[in-house]
Amino acid sequence: RLTTVGYNTLNIVLNCCQILYTSLLRIGLLAIQLRHYTKSKMEEKPSITAISWTGGKDCNLALLYAERDPSLDVRYLVVFRISEKAFHAHPIPLMRKQAESLGLELLFVDFPEGTTDYFQAYVDGIRNLNDTYGVTTISTGDMDLVGTMERNWMERCCEAAGINVHLPLWAIDREKALNTMIEEEFEIIFSCVKSPFFDANWINRKLDRSAIEDMQKIISSGLTPEQINDGVKPLDLCGERGEYHTMCIGGPLYKKKICLCINDEPNKQVTKQTSWKGNIHNSSCIYTISLNDTAEN
Repeated sequence: RLTTVGYNTLNIVLNCCQILYTSLLRIGLLAIQLRHYTKSKMEEKPSITAISWTGGKDCNLALLYAERDPSLDVRYLVVFRISEKAFHAHPIPLMRKQAESLGLELLFVDFPEGTTDYFQAYVDGIRNLNDTYGVTTISTGDMDLVGTMERNWMERCCEAAGINVHLPLWAIDREKALNTMIEEEFEIIFSCVKSPFFDANWINRKLDRSAIEDMQKIISSGLTPEQINDGVKPLDLCGERGEYHTMCIGGPLYKKKICLCINDEPNKQVTKQTSWKGNIHNSSCIYTISLNDTAEN
């Protein structure tokens, strides 16, 4: 006969066996669920993606991140524009050369001249991208809010259109973003600069560490009382207030570098202070790149 001690020991052993059995059973069920989940994820098709395109540094970095994301299938570059309106800071001929070098189709979403409801125009255009090309995600190089907006513009438009938005650069540290572009060996030039921070000498200048240092010096010098009185805001290192614009002529995804034939004198536009509100940079003098032609190596 079992003694009291032996009986208690047996009960403990049986309880331990029961706990072990239950644990193994749960682990087995979890393993099955994980296998099914992994299989379903592997079977999910990547989202057909279009990059909101200007040809500048930010959308190029967004493209690089999108290409490296296995959940995205990047097929298109899409330009949102007023019908046939020239892009002085981001020339369309150069964008076409970029698309050719990148091996991606360049699409245009055109808005009629005189459009007033741009939100609905964007939503309609995005829906057409979905219907015509199967686009289910738009990736953009936006880093910050624009003007008086309280929410990212493309996020709002894509949500209303029923597709996804990809914001790989949102709220990124500005210096980190520029250093990443240099480390990834993007070849970037200044295509548009504005007073009071820049002059014509910046046009066609390479965006490198020297340029970054010079912009940091501009930021460190601060604003004059007159500039503050005129509503000028400090220079954003990435030009997120529109202080400058860039074009990319080479990089990790480009099959060949884009060569430019640039006129010696940039275009110059002298205007009154603009009526933009919020964080948009107001400038009285704008310089833009003057292209004679684009060619390839």
